[in-house]
Amino acid sequence: MKILVVTSEVTFVPENYNQFLEGLFRETKGEKELFIELVILKNNSVALPFKGLFLILSGARHIGFHLVKNSFKAIFNDRKKLAETYSIPVHYFQNPNSPDFLLFVKNHQTDLLVNARTRFIYKNKILKLPKLGAINIHHGLLPDFRGTMCDLWALLEDRPTGFSIHVMEKKIDNGSIIRRVQTSTMENSQHRNNFADLIFESSKIEGVEMARTLISIKKNQSIPIEMDNISTSPAYTKNPDFFTIRKMLQKGIEL
Repeated sequence: MKILVVTSEVTFVPENYNQFLEGLFRETKGEKELFIELVILKNNSVALPFKGLFLILSGARHIGFHLVKNSFKAIFNDRKKLAETYSIPVHYFQNPNSPDFLLFVKNHQTDLLVNARTRFIYKNKILKLPKLGAINIHHGLLPDFRGTMCDLWALLEDRPTGFSIHVMEKKIDNGSIIRRVQTSTMENSQHRNNFADLIFESSKIEGVEMARTLISIKKNQSIPIEMDNISTSPAYTKNPDFFTIRKMLQKGIEL
């Protein structure tokens, strides 16, 4: 089974989300007839360090620092070096909807596409190309919590944090739920006071859970569905503005 894991060159997750990739590569190493290749979308730019500095000045110093750090680490191909450690082929593209990427996926006879922390919106044309489909890691607990930064808003609203692996469809955060994992609750409060630590620890769990998902898909030659992605009252969140960041800081959440 041929799998393309698509991630961005730079994320704001500590260690650039490499803990996810390392866990995924480690847990699938040696799996027969499971062939993973890494696609890196080139989103690094001079604007990212300035965005990081803005976050630092806004009070989100941990996240801002990691964005600046990851931006500089990407210059030295940290993702490529990690992949090479596990003999994972690496490919670079600008956009998952570009004609060159579509042609690559088609000619590659891709069975499954995995989106791992990119902020691109995949068009229907690319989603239909892989034989089995495309799946995504949503950093919130579907079906009720959709949008961006769901885990951060969960901290503000005293809700459990977690992630959902789901089938990708044209509509964002839609598609059947494959696996849903809770990472923290108010009762289990470790890392809930520090958002950077929370998403760093979550990335380790995500790598292992994605590996288990891929092994299951390979075994059954189909995507296993845990539950429908249907909610009677879905909540949509977005990146917090300056005032929301201040509110989170006042609550005692370290950003």
